Amino acid sequence: MSTELSDESTHEEIVQKIDEVVAERDDAEKLAAASDKVTGTIEETNAEEETGEIAKEETDDSGDWLDDELKAEVAAYGIDEEELADFSSREELDKALRLFDRSALEKGRKALSEKGSEQEEKTDVDEKPETKAGYEVNLDKEAYDEDLIGEFTRMRDYYEDRVASLESRFAEVDAVAEEQRFDGIVDNLGHADLFGKSGKETKKETERREDLMVAVKAQQIGLEALGRPVDLNESLVNRVAKMVFAEELGKKERKNLTRKIAKQSDGRQGGSATKPHDTKGTLKDEMKQLYNELDGVGK
Repeated sequence: MSTELSDESTHEEIVQKIDEVVAERDDAEKLAAASDKVTGTIEETNAEEETGEIAKEETDDSGDWLDDELKAEVAAYGIDEEELADFSSREELDKALRLFDRSALEKGRKALSEKGSEQEEKTDVDEKPETKAGYEVNLDKEAYDEDLIGEFTRMRDYYEDRVASLESRFAEVDAVAEEQRFDGIVDNLGHADLFGKSGKETKKETERREDLMVAVKAQQIGLEALGRPVDLNESLVNRVAKMVFAEELGKKERKNLTRKIAKQSDGRQGGSATKPHDTKGTLKDEMKQLYNELDGVGK
């Protein structure tokens, strides 16, 4: 039976009333906690279902999976439509391409490493200067004056040096243009959190770009060695980035998937689950403290 308070209530009756209110509140909190637990279980189940549905959508091979975009992507690897017919699904093709990419990258890195070792060996060993394999002055020394032959020889050396200088300059221009194109492709990948923005990169972002560029070069060398030469393009850079920065990009994809699931889950349930009340102490302690304060004021 609930205790009713009045102006004539005693101290004992007031304390009894507090105990009754606390007991009722405790029962309500237990019920709310049980409800939250059930709701949380439902949300977890829904999240698992959402993950399965999204994964199924991403790997579902029913229908026409061989679209024009995919054909253009694999064409960059020298794979034609006849070879694509050997694959029964997009998942199977992606798996084969990943294995192919890793093999090419490994082969390309090995080739770059060997080339670097050869250059170091040439630097360490004293070699005789190489004779120029350009134009040779073949004037008969008996028929022509030695000074004239010497003049032609100097003229040859001068123009060969000029040509070598121009070729070097053209190579530098090509390298700068390729680097700018590479930076533009990286900017379009949508991973500014890893590689920054071209011209505004931090030191760490610049290092990542350099690592990626070396890996792309190695990939091109490896693909050429495997009979699949490919030009610099977004598809190539994107695939190499996913191999070299698999951990970082994997975390990003998982976060995006989690946000997608949470958003869909909130949309279906009409909002988030009820959150438990934050309390600094028990309700009984708070009510007793309030009563003591009021009792002290009355005295």
